[in-house]
Amino acid sequence: MAGSVICGLLFAGTNLIPPLLIRQLIQWITEASADSSDLIRVTFALLGLYLIRGATRYGYGYFSHVTAYRVMHNLMVRVYRHMQRQPHRFFNYKQTGSLISASINDIESVEDFIAHGIPETILATILPFSMIVVLFVLNPQLALIVLVPIPLASWLVYRYLSRARRMWRVIRENLANLVALVQDNLSGIAVIKAFSQENRRAELVEEKSMGFRDGMLRVSLVGQLPMGIIELAGGLGIVLVIWMGGSMALIGHTTVADLFVFIVYMGHIYQPFLTLASINDVLQKAAASVDRVFALLAEKPDIVDPPGALVPHNVDFSIAFDKVTFGYEPDATILHEVTFDVSPGEIVALVGPTGAGKTTISALIPRFWDVQSGTVTVANHDVRTLQLEFLRRNVASVLQDVFLFHGTVLENVLFGRPEASNHEVIDAVKAANAEEFIINLPDGFETVVGERGVRLSGGQKQRLSIARALLKDAPILILDEATSSVDAETESLIQEAITRLASNRTSVIIAHRLSTIRSADKIIVLDDGRIVESGTNHALMAANGLYARMVQSQDLNRDWRIHRDVDEIVTY
Repeated sequence: MAGSVICGLLFAGTNLIPPLLIRQLIQWITEASADSSDLIRVTFALLGLYLIRGATRYGYGYFSHVTAYRVMHNLMVRVYRHMQRQPHRFFNYKQTGSLISASINDIESVEDFIAHGIPETILATILPFSMIVVLFVLNPQLALIVLVPIPLASWLVYRYLSRARRMWRVIRENLANLVALVQDNLSGIAVIKAFSQENRRAELVEEKSMGFRDGMLRVSLVGQLPMGIIELAGGLGIVLVIWMGGSMALIGHTTVADLFVFIVYMGHIYQPFLTLASINDVLQKAAASVDRVFALLAEKPDIVDPPGALVPHNVDFSIAFDKVTFGYEPDATILHEVTFDVSPGEIVALVGPTGAGKTTISALIPRFWDVQSGTVTVANHDVRTLQLEFLRRNVASVLQDVFLFHGTVLENVLFGRPEASNHEVIDAVKAANAEEFIINLPDGFETVVGERGVRLSGGQKQRLSIARALLKDAPILILDEATSSVDAETESLIQEAITRLASNRTSVIIAHRLSTIRSADKIIVLDDGRIVESGTNHALMAANGLYARMVQSQDLNRDWRIHRDVDEIVTY
């Protein structure tokens, strides 16, 4: 930016000198005191100035863009890293599309501000005032006339700028809402089509787009005012200079050469203001975008490493909850004084009705949320004292709603441990019972799975997530309803893979199909955020409590019982 400013100052200087050289030439000609050598010197001097002018104009534009693109890159990375540090609560209340708009579109507007706004503003400030100083040296009385239109024009433009910035802030919000709506629609396109809501969702996009369009039209309506005001002020200044300067020249109070400099400078004095007015929309849009970007950066994450965060060595990865009370909102408690422990290598299953708090417990182990009271300990340390990277590196999760990135099968398996060897990858997919379907894919491991793994079946995605967890090889495993939405045969394959995955790991399994967790070392039954029963499958069945009733209500042959009442069964 310093290089851009220096080139801009030199460029401004080259605008000052040519009229003065021509003024000198006019004086020599009118006084008949020059010869051809003087003309040659002036000509070569002008040639040199215009060469410098071209070089400095290039340098001033190039350096400002280099600065802008570097800042844009750094700011995008900084904003993205900042968003990654935000807790789950932050994303629960923000639309993904709005965050994308702030971290991409708004930052791109900042690039325009740096590349064009800063250097043009510097020139628009320095060049006119430099020329006015020269004019005062030549003829103070005539220079005062030049200044007559400037205060009024400046006041009118200032009034516009304050209004335009408020308008642009609303427009950027409207754009963010439009982007968020389109992103939601594209993510849920299958649901939109399934419910025949294409027209309604398109009408919503049209409504948001119309609001954005109308805002742009309103700001454009007043956006052209500065151009008109400055053109009028510049024209008025030139008329006054010609009238007053011509009158003074006629009576000998100024020279034709000085009058020439005044007229030429008048064009240059107002031109920077015209340039600034022409890019004013860019500046105001950038100012509004900067407000949004800095507001995003001002969001402080509340799940952070404490001072002196611990990274224990040679530990056993046990888990313990001690009188844990938690709610996603302060006045809506989900868990009530939950207490249990999982010994190293033990498999503990969490069961209970929907909304009992099972998934909430699994989210507290890797510290996605902080408890309101009580403690959650991992490796005999309160998770709030552990380094987050250490804690989460040692926890692997296999969830019901599997998320796969838009990339190849191999890239998704390697996600948890990118440095793993090909041999380790093969072992992981074999253990996850995924090798057979991967081999049959069009490009094997190099097959692109699509956004969120859309090109794979639910069971295939689930087995890839198990392979990913196996490859990560973390000592703590969390399984959240990993087999609830697949058929019986796929469930069998996944269950085999889970058995291998849970071997010698401290495992917390959330189960929908209770038949899959009967061999767990301990089963914890939750109801309304409280532990109501705990024990082995045999002991809980003997107790004939909530767990026993849940097991009895799940007919192990439910699928076949349902099939008895259908008119026809077709097997593929």
